Amino acid sequence: MTRKLALLFGVSMIGAAGLGYAAHHEMAGMMKPGNHVEWQDMGPDSPLKMTVLFGDPATGESVRMFKLPGGHVVPVHMHTGDYHAVNLAGTWRHSFDGGEELELPPGSYVFQPGKEMHGDACVGPDDCVIWIYQSVAADFIPKEQ
Repeated sequence: MTRKLALLFGVSMIGAAGLGYAAHHEMAGMMKPGNHVEWQDMGPDSPLKMTVLFGDPATGESVRMFKLPGGHVVPVHMHTGDYHAVNLAGTWRHSFDGGEELELPPGSYVFQPGKEMHGDACVGPDDCVIWIYQSVAADFIPKEQ
């Protein structure tokens, strides 16, 4: 009997994996060269630029890239949801409020838990480009002074 249950479980898992694969492959393939990315200003008083590669950050899951000019410091802030980020260009300094701070060269990864204060800066003369995945709607909550 145990062998039949194990076999049934295995077949069920393979079927579930196949359904998950099919659900994520409803989209057509897409490629966009870096020199064709359309950067949008983050606001009239902000030097930051952003592009959305996937999803809708206003309502849910998204993949975005941010461009920070060299020398720019982002005030300490938090987001409601977690995010995963990879630095693509420049030297990105990320800091956990009251804790660790690192200067991160291209190829570096950060997992930022939601509802935790942190700071960001682009160190040096070169612009930073940061890739971010967030599974929930994006927000920016500045630290109260």
